[in-house]
Amino acid sequence: MTKKQFWQGASNWGFLGGAALFAVNIVGWALRLETSATWLYELLVFVIVCPLIIYTGRRNAAAAGSEGYSYSRAVGYVFALMMFAGIVYGVGRFLMVNFIAREYYDAINASAMESAMTVYRGTAMEAQMAEMRGTLVRMLANPFVLIVSAILNLVIKGGFLGLLLGSFLKKNPDFFASGRVDEGGGEGAV
Repeated sequence: MTKKQFWQGASNWGFLGGAALFAVNIVGWALRLETSATWLYELLVFVIVCPLIIYTGRRNAAAAGSEGYSYSRAVGYVFALMMFAGIVYGVGRFLMVNFIAREYYDAINASAMESAMTVYRGTAMEAQMAEMRGTLVRMLANPFVLIVSAILNLVIKGGFLGLLLGSFLKKNPDFFASGRVDEGGGEGAV
């Protein structure tokens, strides 16, 4: 597998994975899973990410042929795949938070900030929390922050899965398939 094939596969499959995760985000918004059943939402993410890693990893191992597909290549591919999925998912998340479901996410953020404020109410940190509330609201409207956080989120989640699944995806090189035999009948370079 060449570097071009590596990056092209990671970007193509990452785009599809990110689009599927964005679809889960839409379903989560429609069913209000992000507030009522966070575990179900995360399970849906896992159900998309894990088979994507396994399918593309097996595909890459088969494409590698007799040269093999090392553990480090498998894990590196997963990180690249999740990076591209994070870009697409981050853009989708930005659209959801700022345009498609703004009221829904504003309500979630207001509820979270109110919970945080009740902890600090009456303390010296109450004024700092009120100031931080405005900063967080501005940050959530920033596409760069949402995209980078989505990339980091998926790279970390997918990275852990890649570390686990990479050992199953690796394929040892087939030294006998190369046809390289020296004149003495033994193995070696021509």
